Amino acid sequence: MKRRSLIITCEHAGNYVPERFEPYFETAEKELSSHRGWDIGALLVAEKMSDYFGVECHHYDYSRLLIEVNRSIGHPQLFSEFTGHLPPEIKTVLVEEYYNVYRERVRNQIDSLVDERHSVVHISVHSFTPVWEGKEREVDIGLLYDEVRIEETAFCKKWGNAILTQSPAFNIRMNEPYNGADDGFTTTLRTIWPEESYLGIELEINQKHLSGNNQLLIKLICTGLKSAIESWK
Repeated sequence: MKRRSLIITCEHAGNYVPERFEPYFETAEKELSSHRGWDIGALLVAEKMSDYFGVECHHYDYSRLLIEVNRSIGHPQLFSEFTGHLPPEIKTVLVEEYYNVYRERVRNQIDSLVDERHSVVHISVHSFTPVWEGKEREVDIGLLYDEVRIEETAFCKKWGNAILTQSPAFNIRMNEPYNGADDGFTTTLRTIWPEESYLGIELEINQKHLSGNNQLLIKLICTGLKSAIESWK
């Protein structure tokens, strides 16, 4: 039986802009501080999860408005309105010095674990705004995966059920508020390894639960994940 290993990442951990690119964001203060600039509260959850399981937390601290590390090269959302107009040579710098550096760091760790015959569970931690286009979202926690991958589907259902067993009041949805098969970092990584070696799951948390005391929520997420990992055959 393969050994099981956990990887925690946070692709939208911060809203920082490197000093050399600050001139392009002089009018972007509102966007940078909003959910467009980063996933508010996600890094805290990712770090608490890493502490709980005793694993490293990989996080990208620059704003997604600089370059979107959760989108593939060529995707229309890779660059924002603040960087989409930049000349090719500057975009190349963003890809090589920021995008590739982050993605390769995560991929290299997974590569090493898979080479050592580990089965990797990759949890990519995100948060989402409670209100979208004037409508309040009903989802508290979303678990995103590729429905074609049987192991990912089963794993997320186990994780969700483990949380609900402890706290039935939470509204946990599968592949909401986004579809886990849409373009993203985990989507790319799934093309590299079979699911017996790699499960790529995105954890989406409603930001209304991240503004105050969130210790209970984090505990539920961690204990539920622990139960799902232990029962993963």
